[in-house]
Amino acid sequence: MKVMLVAGLALVALATAPVKLIAQTAASQPISPSQETLVAAAQLRLPASQPFGTVHPGGAVMIQWARGNRRKGEILMIVGAAGIVTGLLVHEDVITIAGAVVGGVGLYFYLQATR
Repeated sequence: MKVMLVAGLALVALATAPVKLIAQTAASQPISPSQETLVAAAQLRLPASQPFGTVHPGGAVMIQWARGNRRKGEILMIVGAAGIVTGLLVHEDVITIAGAVVGGVGLYFYLQATR
């Protein structure tokens, strides 16, 4: 019974399909981008402001360092909160206190980075 149903649905699908499917058209389309696309892409590119291998000014390094500490602080606060919740769920004082310490260190790093 299933074979007859599937065969009937396949026959109906083939009968109602267009004569020439889009994927089977004879006209070929170029795969490479057109000249207009290349010109538009070249205009969107940013010019190189610094040659490769130059040293960034000290301010940029300090900003990256502060961002790293801020991110590290966020991660430590999340891990600390998970430690506190885990310690409370399993009734372990050591895990709860360790989670609070890790969260406190994370808060310290976060506040130092946002100064």
